[in-house]
Amino acid sequence: MICASCGGTIHVNESCKDCGIEFKRMLNDISHGEMKRLFKRIDENNSRNIDLEASLMACELLNSSLILPACIENDRLGIVQLPGIKNRKFIAVVTDMDEFNKGFKSLTPLTNSWQRLLDLLDDDVEGFVINPFGECCYLGRDFLNPYFEVNNDNL
Repeated sequence: MICASCGGTIHVNESCKDCGIEFKRMLNDISHGEMKRLFKRIDENNSRNIDLEASLMACELLNSSLILPACIENDRLGIVQLPGIKNRKFIAVVTDMDEFNKGFKSLTPLTNSWQRLLDLLDDDVEGFVINPFGECCYLGRDFLNPYFEVNNDNL
């Protein structure tokens, strides 16, 4: 895997060979259960504190690294995109190796900071689907735009 901290080489459950960061520390143990709970409440609009809960979700993401399933062939990087509405796609990311192994075993796991993932959005990509083979969360631009600087140059 590529280390989200320095771009060096890191293996599952080992430290990065370049900067020494531990694998678990790099992933920040993102709380998918908490994220899912917050997302569900936001999606169902059943909370009086919906802005607070959306802000908490944004903070969880901003302070986390996620795994991007990728195919690397001939020095080219291919990322998994899932279909959405209006021919817009969602980039698949996962929170941990258990989620990665549910559907992406044949691909390469690349760890990325949230900011690096945001940089992948372009005019054909609506947002992200987190843990698509588990209890997934869809985060579209309507959620992302108020909290993050999203590249909207081509939109």
